[in-house]
Amino acid sequence: MIIKEFYKHEQLVDFYISRGIEFNDDKQYFHPPIFSYIAQIDGNFVGAITICKENDDFILDEVAVIPEKQGQGVCTALVNASIDKIIREYGERKFYLVAKNSNVFKNMGFEIIQREDAPSFSECFDCPDFQKKCFPEIMVKLLKK
Repeated sequence: MIIKEFYKHEQLVDFYISRGIEFNDDKQYFHPPIFSYIAQIDGNFVGAITICKENDDFILDEVAVIPEKQGQGVCTALVNASIDKIIREYGERKFYLVAKNSNVFKNMGFEIIQREDAPSFSECFDCPDFQKKCFPEIMVKLLKK
């Protein structure tokens, strides 16, 4: 598997949408991306991650893997590459996400936190379905050198 930096963030939007990630009708990111990575196996695109920054905190804004490669370490490799870059370039920071499947991220050391303990970085917080029809978990990981 090869993980490569990718800065044409807008080219990833349709892929994310195809994997069930929500975007505005104008297909714009909710927060300006600061970097993305893509994963390739045998030269074929298999997944992507996009990271945003809000004040001093980092947000895993999107991550998705093609169905036939899920459960094979692609998501973990993308998250780990992002963590390495954040630590290398910014030092110790908090790394937040809103997860529909928190077990994936618990295995990577993220912890569930209460909404009131998180910065208001997520569009989920303003959604009328949040905690009524949709029950994502807000998670954080303290990144250390």
